[in-house]
Amino acid sequence: MALSKTLLVLLALALITTHAHDSHDEDGHNCQHDSQEFNPEILEVEDDFDYSEEGRMLASYPNMRIATNFDKLTYGTTAFKNYVKKDLIPPVVAYFQKALRVKAPLKTALKLSTSVRSLCGFSVPSVLYKGVSTDHFLFFSAQSSSSSWAASSSYCYLSASNKRPLISSVRINTKYMLPSVNNPIVHEKNTYLLMHELTHSFGFSGSLFKYYLDSNGKTRKNHIKTVTLLGKKRTVLNIPELTTKLRKHFGCSSLEGAYLENNGGSGTASSHFERRHFMNEYMTSGVMFQQRISEFTLGVLEGSGWYVPNYDYAEPYYFGQGQGCNFLKQSCTASSFKSQEFCKVSSKRACTAAGRGGGVCMSDPNSDGCKVYYPPQQYDCENPSAKSYARLPSLQTFGRGKGSRCFDGTLSTVSNAASTTFCFKYTCKGSGSSTTLAVQVGSKAYTCKKAGAMTISGYKGNIQCPDPLTFCKTVGVSYCPRNCMGNGFCSKGKCVCYKGWKGVDCGLRI
Repeated sequence: MALSKTLLVLLALALITTHAHDSHDEDGHNCQHDSQEFNPEILEVEDDFDYSEEGRMLASYPNMRIATNFDKLTYGTTAFKNYVKKDLIPPVVAYFQKALRVKAPLKTALKLSTSVRSLCGFSVPSVLYKGVSTDHFLFFSAQSSSSSWAASSSYCYLSASNKRPLISSVRINTKYMLPSVNNPIVHEKNTYLLMHELTHSFGFSGSLFKYYLDSNGKTRKNHIKTVTLLGKKRTVLNIPELTTKLRKHFGCSSLEGAYLENNGGSGTASSHFERRHFMNEYMTSGVMFQQRISEFTLGVLEGSGWYVPNYDYAEPYYFGQGQGCNFLKQSCTASSFKSQEFCKVSSKRACTAAGRGGGVCMSDPNSDGCKVYYPPQQYDCENPSAKSYARLPSLQTFGRGKGSRCFDGTLSTVSNAASTTFCFKYTCKGSGSSTTLAVQVGSKAYTCKKAGAMTISGYKGNIQCPDPLTFCKTVGVSYCPRNCMGNGFCSKGKCVCYKGWKGVDCGLRI
């Protein structure tokens, strides 16, 4: 059955509340990594800082080594600490160790002098006095805070030779993160949360952009720009590895680069992608369900000059694809503005941009007043419990890896029912202009040959067929989430997990 009006309003209010913060937390809580209480120190290390070789191949750089330390993770329940140590952090670290190669690996162990007594406000983990064979050292801590953040990160030491971050601190707020190993949807969101913080630690940060290096190993110049957009000064990050991809994606050859977030104050502004342009990209400010790590974030890390990313570890990303310069630069509230990505009727329910479930039409403080369909867990097609919130649940398919996607429609047992969302399995057939889409409604398959309403035998209303070619090239594409987190390999759009791991993304420990 459909949600009551009261429940829908409460859901919208809950989403608004959780999107109104700046630190990274669940359902839009943000990150305060750049509000650093301690300036990073410079550390003399022996590294392979050689940028003289032109055209060097990806495989000639070593995979990034990441060491983790939990000596400071003393707060929280045993279940929470075990979840962080054993279930959450290992697949996140495995992802980055496979996705990133480092241009200047350390030749000797990462080591601090015994005269160093403090590290980002903590006592120094004793292992750093002995030395650790790694390219980046991460240590984790936790606390419970009523402030609206779920995680934050700080870089403590930078390399003297190239300013690459070497040692970082990641802090988790137990108030907003619960052990979620039995809920893969929430575990996935926690995974993106920690991936987000580690990405800041590795270099996606407004205070580190000034240290970025070009292909010759020289400090980049003129890559941080100030432009005017809709009468406001905005910060744009313009590095070739990123800007070229953005222009192609949006279909805007004059795009200056990546617009960075202008809201949220210190710790958010200029250290994240602009939410209005990159709605469900994981490096915008605010964690939500159905996020994606796109080629654009990997492009930023490549543009730092410190890493060579493997773009196979980027996920398909379609928000704003091919919608031109007006999509980026025109006010979404203008009467002439048109885009399928945005909505106008608050609380209306329709499919999200990722196509993985239904969403509620709303804005947040970082979306510049633009409304999109935000994805609550209750409408996620991969959430088995979403069946409880569905109209005609017996006709639909819910569950992790079950292969369903979101479809809009008014399908009902009664006439004049409101439009809602449905989760149906589907099959793409043919190619090019002959592409068709078979939608499984209950025990019967119905074929969409073009965009438009399609009736279902025995029911009132209809379901809305998307354009089959567009659907099958975008949200309908099968893919391996985060390329199996480095804990498996991708085969025909599905992960085959290595021993000890399971799940559609190999992100769950057996």
